[in-house]
Amino acid sequence: MSDARFSEDATYQAAPQAYAEERSGNTAIVCYGLMIATMFTVYATGLIALIVAYVAREDDGHWTNSHYTFVIRTFWISILYAVLTGIVTFFVWWIPLIGWAVIGLMGLYTAAWFIGRNVIGLLRALEGKPINNPQSWFFG
Repeated sequence: MSDARFSEDATYQAAPQAYAEERSGNTAIVCYGLMIATMFTVYATGLIALIVAYVAREDDGHWTNSHYTFVIRTFWISILYAVLTGIVTFFVWWIPLIGWAVIGLMGLYTAAWFIGRNVIGLLRALEGKPINNPQSWFFG
């Protein structure tokens, strides 16, 4: 007697592989969605994306590893930029026009960099392509 669960049917063996690839791509897309939502949740959803990326990166040997590394680096570099903006704000907020312009430009650069990096990563994930240089400080 043959049980279908233990047969050597090729379609049965291919199904888990296809499901794993679909899950991996969807997980990367969800991470980017959470990172973009961070702009409105003060890093709350970014922290969730960071945890998901760390967990998913450990047991995934797929093209999405570059995306998880990219999400992790985006989170930590954006924290660094926020801290640097805060330090500069502490020292120059009292200078009427120049200080405010410097703070505004730093904030604008950080926001544009953050949005651009996440949108580029999201588009690459939707296409099923890896990030070319996930260690990059710019747009990979």
